[in-house]
Amino acid sequence: MSLVRAEDKKKWINAFVAIMSILCGYTMIRFVAKLGEWFDLEAKIGNFLAFNQGVGILVGLMVFVLVIKNRKATEHMDEVYEELVKVSWANKDAVLKITVGLVIGLSIVSGIFVLIDLAFREILNLIF
Repeated sequence: MSLVRAEDKKKWINAFVAIMSILCGYTMIRFVAKLGEWFDLEAKIGNFLAFNQGVGILVGLMVFVLVIKNRKATEHMDEVYEELVKVSWANKDAVLKITVGLVIGLSIVSGIFVLIDLAFREILNLIF
């Protein structure tokens, strides 16, 4: 059972590129804001906040357009999506069983580490 369908390829690829573009724009906004703090650009550039937001939006749009227009990038994402369609996803019961098993296993291993830590701590307290 696959969660994704082959006919939804373009929609998912565009959504992925849009999300990555938003993240790039947000990162640029944060970067320019940090530069503003370091170099006191708020005092040097009038309406720095609008400038900062504009740079972020411009970078996000440029990333989106450049990735969508790049033939090699779109071919790669098409190939990745075609492989994703072939994936056989686990059902709800299998995921629940695996999750419970992992939680129990991690609890046991962390308990062992806690006991080893306590033992070494007591040994060090006896020595020092």
